[in-house]
Amino acid sequence: MHNVIRRAAVAAGAVVVVLGTWVGVAAASTSDPVLAFTPSPYDYGQVTVGQTATQTFTLANTGGKASSALAVTVPGSATFTITADTCTGTSLGPGKSCTVTVQFAPASTRTVTATLTAVSQRPGVVATDSLTGTSGRHLYWTDVSGTINEANLDGTGVTTLVTGPSGPEGVALDRRHIYWADTSSGTINEASLGGTGVTTLVTGQNGPSGVAVDSGHIYWANAAGNSAGTIMKASLDGTGVTTLVTGQNLPQGVAVDGSHIYWANLGSGTITEANLDGTGVTTLVSGQNPEGVAVDSSHIYWANALGNTIMDANPDGTGVTTLVTLNGLLGPLGVAVDSNHIYWANANTHTITEANLDGTGVTTLVTDQGGPFGVAVSPQ
Repeated sequence: MHNVIRRAAVAAGAVVVVLGTWVGVAAASTSDPVLAFTPSPYDYGQVTVGQTATQTFTLANTGGKASSALAVTVPGSATFTITADTCTGTSLGPGKSCTVTVQFAPASTRTVTATLTAVSQRPGVVATDSLTGTSGRHLYWTDVSGTINEANLDGTGVTTLVTGPSGPEGVALDRRHIYWADTSSGTINEASLGGTGVTTLVTGQNGPSGVAVDSGHIYWANAAGNSAGTIMKASLDGTGVTTLVTGQNLPQGVAVDGSHIYWANLGSGTITEANLDGTGVTTLVSGQNPEGVAVDSSHIYWANALGNTIMDANPDGTGVTTLVTLNGLLGPLGVAVDSNHIYWANANTHTITEANLDGTGVTTLVTDQGGPFGVAVSPQ
């Protein structure tokens, strides 16, 4: 009889006392609605002005009651708009979900934010999702004083994106993230292009310096180590750390294209390449003092820190040419390239500088930096 009474009480959704014993219903059946978007937060990455990017977000109710009718908005920058919505007007039951698609369509060069928001008619039932998008193309650089920085390609709009790294050196980009090597902490790190979501991907490295990225992997040079320098790689989430090449002499800058890794060996004064799996190690250029290195479809570029020069050569190492000669005791460190310009960080003058691909038109873009080191430019 006691069991019959207990079952009846549970079925009725009640809480009663039977012979001094509390009988209750599972908490989930009486809890409030709990709403959340995924993915959250979300960074649309680099989107060229005049183009668009879209993302579909799922709104789920993991609570124990229906949400009541929902209203979904995206307050913030007008460059974010809702293009599809199965949530507004819906009462989302327990365990149910709906979707909202938001388009990012930048109209000018800047980084913007908005907040995807779902509000229920039930008081206090709200879900939010932080959205970020970057329009136009930008320069990024590390400063050994402990910052990651950004500016427009003409040097305006200088912004500190990340503070706190203990010794950032090399920096690389894809369309959604910044990656950098922190030589002091022995780590490889990432953040969104807006500087949010700072994450340590790889730890326990030996003086990581240069860093490069392609669609599937991060590559970096460990300048120090028990068995001399190494060239490393990992998946973009930091898993699968692999040693590709050993026995290097103070490797610094790293670059990558569709078939090869390139790096500057400061200790041996060489520019070196290997296949993406680390085989086929080949010295392309010797007799240099190289720090940063960059590649495009037709040339290798590097910065000679002690020689105060910006150099280039054909992909096979022939045709070595001095493009720019600089003044000062210590010159360029990191170097980057796009279809129009070479960019470099100059430790002596505390500047970020550019030149045309033939070395003409040298222009100082950013001044008064503490200790600029690595430099990267947005993908085209």
